[in-house]
Amino acid sequence: MKRSLNEIGGMVLKAARGAGVPLGHCEDLAAAAIYLAGTDPGRLGAVLDALAGPYKVADAQWSTVVLDCPNARMIMAGPVAADALAAGVERVVLRDLDVPRLMLALCAARGLVVDHHFKGADLHLVLTQGTPPRLTAQAATVSDQLWIQLSDLASKTYVPATEASRLSGAGAGLNDND
Repeated sequence: MKRSLNEIGGMVLKAARGAGVPLGHCEDLAAAAIYLAGTDPGRLGAVLDALAGPYKVADAQWSTVVLDCPNARMIMAGPVAADALAAGVERVVLRDLDVPRLMLALCAARGLVVDHHFKGADLHLVLTQGTPPRLTAQAATVSDQLWIQLSDLASKTYVPATEASRLSGAGAGLNDND
C-alpha cells in the first residue's frame, strides 16, 4: 500500500518505541526510514532487521581522528557514528554492522555526505564534500506484511482500553466535544 513518507516515519518511530529503543534513537531510525523509503523503498525491511536487537550501548573507542565501534548495531551505534562525523571525526569504522544500508540512509537524512567502503562486514565512513541527494518522492509503497509487523511493535505502546484507563485520561473520553 502507498504511504506518505511522514506516515512511514511516524510508524517506524512508534514501532521502535514499542520495541524498547530509547527515544532519541527512535527518532534517528525514523529519519533514516523516511530517507530509505524515499530513495529505495524496496529495502525498507531493513528497519525490522535493526529492530531485531539487541539494544545495548555502543562500545565505541574514540580518538580525535577515528571512531571504532566493534559489534556495531545500527540502532545504537548509528546515531553515535553520525554524531561523530558531524563533530569532525575523520573516519568511522563500524565493525560487523548489521544493517549498513540503513546507516547510509541515516547519514543522508542528516545531510552528511559520506564516502564509504567495506572491509568484510566492517563499514568504513569518511565525511566528504557535496550535497546529499534530495528526496523527491512524497510517498512510497510499503508491503502489507512490513506494515503489519511495524504496527504490531507500535501497539506495545498503546494504553489498554479499560474503564480505569479512560477515567485516568486515556482516549477521547465519554463526552468528546472537540
